[in-house]
Amino acid sequence: MHKISVQSTLFKNSLSWLLLLCLFISFSATAGKFNTQKRYLYIQPGQSIFSIVKVLYPDQQTQWPVIIKKIIRINPHAFIGADATRIQAGERLELPAVSSNIKAPSSKQTVIFKGPQSVGQVIKKRGKTFAISNKKVKRELEISSEIFVGDRIFTGVKGFIRLNMIDEAKIDLRCNSEMLIEYYQLLRGGNRSVIYLIKGSIKKITGSIGKMADDIYELHTPLATVGVRGTEYAIRVLQAHGCDGSVDVNSNGLFVKVNKGAIDIENNAGKVALNTGDAALQADENSRLKAIEVRDGVFDEVKAEEKKSHFFGSLLWLIWLAPVIYGLRKAAKNGS
Repeated sequence: MHKISVQSTLFKNSLSWLLLLCLFISFSATAGKFNTQKRYLYIQPGQSIFSIVKVLYPDQQTQWPVIIKKIIRINPHAFIGADATRIQAGERLELPAVSSNIKAPSSKQTVIFKGPQSVGQVIKKRGKTFAISNKKVKRELEISSEIFVGDRIFTGVKGFIRLNMIDEAKIDLRCNSEMLIEYYQLLRGGNRSVIYLIKGSIKKITGSIGKMADDIYELHTPLATVGVRGTEYAIRVLQAHGCDGSVDVNSNGLFVKVNKGAIDIENNAGKVALNTGDAALQADENSRLKAIEVRDGVFDEVKAEEKKSHFFGSLLWLIWLAPVIYGLRKAAKNGS
């Protein structure tokens, strides 16, 4: 009887250890994937979701877009219209634990940059386009040509070029333009983009640089400096005469239009903020920005419908004036 009791006790102890071992193995298998500890944060005035994620998840930079989407999904009360840029101070955020197994979403169109200092690549062009490096070496730009820091990029009278930068920003440099890539760095804690539009027309859709609180984003022109945080805008400077289908503007000043987001324009007269749909003209470096209505063809080609209407309008004028001209000529002939 005593022997049976001892065996029963040993069996129970073995079973308990086996259960504990199973639980330990199960926990070890899942510990690398999940962290059950929840963290919370109250949003302070002036904070953005980008600055919060940057501070709390410093070692998971490639996962930041995924983390931001997850935070918005589990905290709908803290964002207006599920918009990452419209976070509400005072709300409490539940912060997800992030596994190192999460993969960042890949771009639909992967662009490979071969050179160690390459900061962009030509994805579209027409007409004459070329670059002069900081070592004064000229090279023609074609589709897939790489762009480097220090490059001065030129487009001809009928030229156009579209660049895809390393932060997924898109730059359209239109006809008769000159642009210098002064600085372009995509590095955690040191994102920086400094570009000089020396003359001409540019349309830019910003990428990841400019969306974090510590990012430096500057677009310089001879008349003013543009500061941006995640937006789409167009600028034309020192280009009074149109080219490649654009119209004359009879001004060598700076024309700017914000298609999406907001920008800051700073010159000798001060600093002005422009929002979506705003358009303005700065006559010279000392003038203040003046709101204007921008007609088609200032920043891009004149629409085909407008060209057609101009043609038919001119034709109607000729038809109307023909009898008048004929009468004047006949009168002059009879008088002689």
